[in-house]
Amino acid sequence: ENGGILKNDPSPGARLCTCEFSTSDVEEKIIRINTGVGYRGDEEQPTQVPFIAAGFFFAPAGFLVDVPFDPYMPWCFMGEEIMLSMRAWTHGWDIYAPRKNWIAHQYRPGRMGLPKFWGSVGRLFGRPGPGFSNILQKRMIKRVKHLVGYNDCCSREKLTEDGDELVLMDVEHYGFGDVRSREEYLSWANIDVDKKKCHSIKWCNNGDLL
Repeated sequence: ENGGILKNDPSPGARLCTCEFSTSDVEEKIIRINTGVGYRGDEEQPTQVPFIAAGFFFAPAGFLVDVPFDPYMPWCFMGEEIMLSMRAWTHGWDIYAPRKNWIAHQYRPGRMGLPKFWGSVGRLFGRPGPGFSNILQKRMIKRVKHLVGYNDCCSREKLTEDGDELVLMDVEHYGFGDVRSREEYLSWANIDVDKKKCHSIKWCNNGDLL
């Protein structure tokens, strides 16, 4: 609307302070990220959050030196944000939520007939519809689960036993940093991978970390 020009004052920004383990057949219990308690609008500085929103994400170019995009996860949708968040944080990057909504991106429902990313997958491989994309997603999501720590399905031993060791190709180059550990992140974000439970993140909702 308005040619993309903001006509009024920006609204207070959101903070990504909650998550859940998806119940979708395609997403297969991957961690989905969502908003929590947003800004009031009078804060003097942004506060830290545990999650990166892939649709509203800015960083210095040096970020890509520490956290290069994983070429073995093409067209990854659900799973991208938790991996970006964990990889960034363990490499020593702190994540902040913008205080104001200066820009936005449109994401409209499929019933409006607008293209979605999974359509490009089908066009590339000559397999229209979401079905082929879903097949790829369910394979790639095992790489995410391996890194996050889903030992019930996606340990190296389990993946090798199931003939899925290919999803671990060069995984050591696109994993976590050594500034902070995976276990520290999961504790900080109050995520229990074994029990598939995201708990309340009070410090995030309260805006305690500057």
